[in-house]
Amino acid sequence: MCLLMFHKRRLDIIHQQYEKNARLNEITMKIHDLQQYASNIADGTISISDMGSTPASMFNRTLMYMSYAHNGAILGANANMQQIMMLPNVQAQMAQMTDPNQQMMYQQWIFQNLYAQQREQFAKQETKLLNEQEKQLQQEKTKIETQLKMLQAELEGVRQGEQDAVKQWKPEYVA
Repeated sequence: MCLLMFHKRRLDIIHQQYEKNARLNEITMKIHDLQQYASNIADGTISISDMGSTPASMFNRTLMYMSYAHNGAILGANANMQQIMMLPNVQAQMAQMTDPNQQMMYQQWIFQNLYAQQREQFAKQETKLLNEQEKQLQQEKTKIETQLKMLQAELEGVRQGEQDAVKQWKPEYVA
């Protein structure tokens, strides 16, 4: 009876190890995908090349980020543009420009800089979220690795117990 208990426990441990290793592989892949995605958005923009190297698991998130960051940057840049255009020194600068094309180019330059700043802010915000997710995944990975070590140690003990039980039930022939 004791032999069967050891055998069942050994099979349970092996099954747990299999499940934990599968989860560990899943976490490792998620971390890799998050890191690849983070490197793609690090500069605040996403190129066609970045889209091509985006992991499949992060493709929808990349599309959502692109839309969210662009629309948010446009709104933020427009709001900041209105405030900047009210500043006396900017109004004085605009008044000195007699050519409407110069004024338009100056406003466009200001807007592009504001847009770039907003995109950078969205990239920082997304990077912060990614870092937090990666930190949580790393903690879970460490916990699973510790559990796997404990299971391995228990497995060794169960195997030894199983061998001892076999020796106990093994008939001895005396001649």
